[in-house]
This record gives sequence, structure tokens and C-alpha cells, in this order.
Amino acid sequence: MTRACSLRLDLDVYEALGRRLHPDAMIVQEDRNLVMAEAGMLDLDSDEGLDAAYLAIADHQPLPLGRYLLLRSRGDEAYWTYQAVVHDLEAKPTCRAGNVRRSLTAILKDGVKRGMTFLTVQPLGVWRSRGLTNEEMVEAFEASILELSVDIVSPLRVTLLLDGMEVQEQISHLLRAHLLRKASRSFRTVDSDAALVEVRQRGFRLHCHFVPGSLSGYSVTRVDRPH
Repeated sequence: MTRACSLRLDLDVYEALGRRLHPDAMIVQEDRNLVMAEAGMLDLDSDEGLDAAYLAIADHQPLPLGRYLLLRSRGDEAYWTYQAVVHDLEAKPTCRAGNVRRSLTAILKDGVKRGMTFLTVQPLGVWRSRGLTNEEMVEAFEASILELSVDIVSPLRVTLLLDGMEVQEQISHLLRAHLLRKASRSFRTVDSDAALVEVRQRGFRLHCHFVPGSLSGYSVTRVDRPH
């Protein structure tokens, strides 16, 4: 028996934002000194509370890596903005995969708590030649998606926005290759246009569905009984 709730990871291009894609929130990458993303009104810190974020900024102290801030929508913007604090521009590489995983997982959990059903996200951690490679980014995203899929209580769609079709093709292949390597059962076809891979996560079985040959991600549904 599977739950109706599932987490869907998609791929698309930036040009789709505001045209075909209308998310509840956009996730952007940020430096611990808040120099990468656009300025805005600070609304929220993550686990340490709002006061900790205000005090850190007031004292010009770097924010902890792996956390996030949240900006409410401004002006004509229809969506909120999460700032994933994953970079330290004084370090090389500027980002570690573990910080992307922690930040993305915390953001998606917060979005679900706020009733959000659709978020778009930048390739967190990938920045020029100094951050993560695409493969390291994909590994961090996959770890976050599988971790969250165990506890998700409502359907959630996450779309990774990329610069073009060439990058989209590369990321799609990397996502599926990583998933197949983690599969606890052999890949098998479910019907004529969909496929399923089973992955174990914290004792639960996760059913990951994707369309063979398409340049996208996959959806994950948790099987209720742990094994």
C-alpha cells in the first residue's frame, strides 16, 4: 500500500519562470555574508530563530552554512524567496554538498508547513568554477529529496531551473544514474510510458517513478510499511 502524497522533482529552464511556472516560492543560493542574492526585507531565520538572524546581520557576523532566510513577496512578485545559505566566498570550493542538503531539506520542510505545494530552485552550490560540480549538486539534491520523501504529509512539486537544454539533459541523466545506483530492486517497467525504481530510506521503501527518455526528474512516493 502506498500513500497518495508524493514529492515530484522536475527540471525546466529559467525562461519558464513567470510564463509557464508560477511557484509559491523561489529558492536561491546565498553567501553566508548575504552578498549573492538581491537585497530585501528579512523575515525568517531557520532553526535558531528569527532573533539570531537579525543579530548576526546587525553585528556583521557570517550566517551559519546550511541554513536559510525567507523573504516575503514584494511588489508585483507572486512568490516568496528562500535564501539558501550554502556558500562561503572566502573558501575554495565555496560550497560543500552537505550544506546544500541541509539547507534544501530545511527549506522544503518549512514550505510544506506553510502550505506551499510548488517551489522552484536554483542549482544550489554551483557557482562559476569555485562551487560544486553538477554531479555533486545532483547528489546533494537527491539526498534531500529522498530524506524528505519519508516524512512528507502533502504533495509537493520542486522544479530545478537550469540555463538551457544542454544542461537540462546532463542533469536529467545524472539524476537517473544516481537513482539507479541506489535502487534496492532492479529497474522494471510499470507500463508503456512509465518506470519504477525502489529505494530504501530509513527503513522505508520509496517508489520513484520517471518517464524513460524524457528530460526531467521523477516523482517519489513512500510505501507505508518500513522494512
